[in-house]
Order: sequence, then C-alpha cells, then structure tokens
Amino acid sequence: MSLKEWAIANGVHPHTAYRWFREGMLPVPAQRVGPRTILVNIDANT
Repeated sequence: MSLKEWAIANGVHPHTAYRWFREGMLPVPAQRVGPRTILVNIDANT
C-alpha cells in the first residue's frame, strides 16, 4: 500500500505521514522503493 493510501485510510494527512516517514516516527514499517514511491507494510502491524 502506498504511503498516501495508508495516510488517508488512517485519517492522517499525506504530508504528515511523509514527515513521520522522514523522521522515523511512522507507526508501521515502510520503505522507499523509487524516487517518489514509499510503500507501507500493513501486514507487519500486528
């Protein structure tokens, strides 16, 4: 799932989610897979 999709589904603004990702504060594992793509691993949230 993309970071933007995750943010919208969880009631967080996408800019806030990206800031959390940059600062290492995102509550779920995520990784950058391209110059503009960040994927969130929602299965590891358990």
